[in-house]
Amino acid sequence: MRTPKVLLIALAVVAGALALPGTASAAYSDPLTTTTKQNLVWHATPAAALTALDNALPNVSLNTVVNDPSYAMTGCTSAEKAALPKAPAATKSLCWDAERAGSTSWVPQGITTSGDADDDGMWGADKIILSGWHGTDALGRYNDARIQAVNYNDPASAAHRMMYLAVPNNTGSSFTAAQAHMGGMAWYGDKIYVTAVGNTSTAIRVFSTKHILQLTDTTSDAIGKTSGGYAAYTYKYAMMQVGYYTYAGGTCSMASDTGVPCFSSLSLDRSTSPASIVTTEYFSDQSLHGRLYRFPMGADYLLTGTASEAFRSYVGNMQGVLSHDGKWYVAHSSATINGQLWAQTTAASTSATCGSTTACWAIHPEGLTYDWSTGLVWSQSEWSTADCAAKSQVCGRSVFAVPLTSLG
Repeated sequence: MRTPKVLLIALAVVAGALALPGTASAAYSDPLTTTTKQNLVWHATPAAALTALDNALPNVSLNTVVNDPSYAMTGCTSAEKAALPKAPAATKSLCWDAERAGSTSWVPQGITTSGDADDDGMWGADKIILSGWHGTDALGRYNDARIQAVNYNDPASAAHRMMYLAVPNNTGSSFTAAQAHMGGMAWYGDKIYVTAVGNTSTAIRVFSTKHILQLTDTTSDAIGKTSGGYAAYTYKYAMMQVGYYTYAGGTCSMASDTGVPCFSSLSLDRSTSPASIVTTEYFSDQSLHGRLYRFPMGADYLLTGTASEAFRSYVGNMQGVLSHDGKWYVAHSSATINGQLWAQTTAASTSATCGSTTACWAIHPEGLTYDWSTGLVWSQSEWSTADCAAKSQVCGRSVFAVPLTSLG
């Protein structure tokens, strides 16, 4: 999550064990502390609206989408490889086609895989990676959202197709673009969870693989019902929102670490019973400390809405979040150097070192997700090679994985 046009404070990111500005007693190496829990309220899309759209358009499976790819993934350039973690080293990596790799209109954020979704780590016959992207000011539709659905059956020939994320109106006669920053994603059963946007009351948007529509108007630069059918800015597929969660406390604040939190990232934890969604919040202000929350799953792959755990982390600039077997992992980002990956409990907070620094994670890292079927933690980096060059850095956009066992 890049705060628009704001550079982060470099001194605070160089050494995780150093005290943070304005809070001499707080350091990245401080363990988690408990804090006040926050709850969520569910709002379902009317079933009749989803049915109306399903009847109006071809309803296709996610398997259909990933087996209809329009762009090949590529090997990573030397600049893109420079964005990969130093320690632990990435054991898997792939990069985007030239248009995605250099896009100024869309940027990658959260990530999830079929290793979240189903017990065998597959979705039907397919191994799938889902990469979430949000629109930028250059697009003219800031925080419109899309998913790059990657067919990963053969890593050597991975390819992807893009899907727009949309919100049906109450009758199902049309739909609009979903507003989501996509900082975090989780996929469980047919449900796909994404973080919304900050400073609103909406916390998480939920979409369903049961409601992916093949659009009948792929030429209109519009979204929803058109004179030519149904469109989503020339995309072939759109996935419909089946509901959303609001913060029980009201509107969240990205400027306070004591008020209602704005979720910046999320992921699925399959190691709990029931499975759960974990979240974190991001602050560019190093004097503020993000909080971590856990929400157990209930019926139909939906959350109960009642937080079961809440902690405060003293790691700054938290991007991705992950939890497994009682340990939490948070990815920290820097504007100028590699990020840091911290493993945290209420007893300790540690990070891998490379040389004399803990700045060993990816450059400009984003969300985290754990594929329990392979033991790999996946993430991705945000900035394009041109973005990096503009700041005298050598890096680019990559998708990568490291073994969970290497995270400490």
